[in-house]
Amino acid sequence: MPIIQIIQIIFLIAVPFFVIKLNGFSKKLNFLSPILLCYILGIAVGNISFFPVDKGLAMTVSEFTVPLAIPLILFSTDFGRWVRLAKKTVSSFLFVIISVLTSSFLAALVFSPYIEEFWKLSGMLVGVYTGGTPNLMAIGMGLNVQEEILILANTSDVIMGGLYFLFLLSGAKWLLGKFLPPFKAPATALPYAAAAGKKPRLLTLVILFLLAVIMVAFSAGVSLLLTGDLEISIVMLLLTTLGIGASFIKKIRTAKGTYEIGQYLILIFSLAIGMTVDIGEFFSSSSIVFLYTAFVMTLAVVFHWLLATIFRIDIDTTIITSTAGIYGPAFIVPVAEGIKNREVVVSGLTCGLVGYALGNYLGFALAWLLKALF
Repeated sequence: MPIIQIIQIIFLIAVPFFVIKLNGFSKKLNFLSPILLCYILGIAVGNISFFPVDKGLAMTVSEFTVPLAIPLILFSTDFGRWVRLAKKTVSSFLFVIISVLTSSFLAALVFSPYIEEFWKLSGMLVGVYTGGTPNLMAIGMGLNVQEEILILANTSDVIMGGLYFLFLLSGAKWLLGKFLPPFKAPATALPYAAAAGKKPRLLTLVILFLLAVIMVAFSAGVSLLLTGDLEISIVMLLLTTLGIGASFIKKIRTAKGTYEIGQYLILIFSLAIGMTVDIGEFFSSSSIVFLYTAFVMTLAVVFHWLLATIFRIDIDTTIITSTAGIYGPAFIVPVAEGIKNREVVVSGLTCGLVGYALGNYLGFALAWLLKALF
C-alpha cells in the first residue's frame, strides 16, 4: 500500500479522537458537534490542492464504517424503556415520523420531473430524518444511488441541518412557546440506563465488536446466498434486525461503550465522506438536490409543529423529539443543554436510537412504494 494511503488511514482513525477531545475542552465548539466538525474537516482537507487525498479510499472507508456502526449503535437500544415513556413523548416522535414520510412523498410528487432518482432520494431523506446519517448512507448504498447524488444529498443535509440546529439552540423555544404549552416534569424521573456510571470493560467491548463484525459477515453471506451478489439493501435490513434482536439481551444492551464505538465509526465516516466532497461541483450541480432536501426537511419540521400544536405537545418534548428525528442521538445532549432541560435527555436519546432502528425500514419502504407508483 502506498505511503500516502497509509497516512490517510491513520489520519481518518486519529482525527476523530482529537475532535472529541477538542469538543470536550472547548464549550465554544459544542454547538458544532463532533460529527459536524469531522465533516467540515473532511471537506477542508479534501479540497486543499497541496494535500493529496485518495477519494476512492475515502469512499471505501465510509462504506465500511456504516454497516459496522449500525449494530454497535443499536445494541444499546432499550425498546421496553421507549414504550414506557410518557405518552406525549412517544406521540411526538410518531408525529416526527409521519411528518417526514408525508414531506418526502410530497417532494417526490413535486420534483419527479426534474431528478431521475427522486424515489431513492426520498427514501434516503426518510432514513436520515427519522434516524440519522448512517441510515442515509445505508439506504443510499442499498438502492445503488449514484455516488454524486449520495454525496450531494449528504452535503445538503449538513447545510440544512446546521441551520436548523442553530435555530434549535437559539430561537426555537421562544417561537414554539407562542403556541405550545410549557414542559411539566413527571412526578418520578425516568431512570437512566443500567449502563450509566459503569466503566467500559475492554474484553466485553472486544467481544461485542467481534459480534458486530460477525453480523456484517453473516448479512453479507445471506445476501450472496439469496441473490448471488452483495445486495446492500438486504445487508442493511439484516444488520438492523440483528442489532435490534441483540438489544433485547440485557448484558448486551447494558454494556458500556458499544454506542460510543459506533459513534466513533460514524465520526470516521463523516471525515471520510467529507473528503469526497468537491466544493466546486457542489455549487455547480447540486441545486435540485439541495432544493429537494430543503423541501423535505422544512415541511417535515412544519408538519411536526402543527401536529404538536393540535395535540398539545409541550415545547421541550417537541424540540427534543424533533432533534431525535432530524439528527439522531448525537445532538440530544447539546440541544437539551441549549433549552436548559436535562430531564428530556433520556427520552430524546431513546427516541433517537429507536429512530436509528426504524429509519432503514421506513426509508426502503417509501422508496420502493414511490418506485411502484411512479
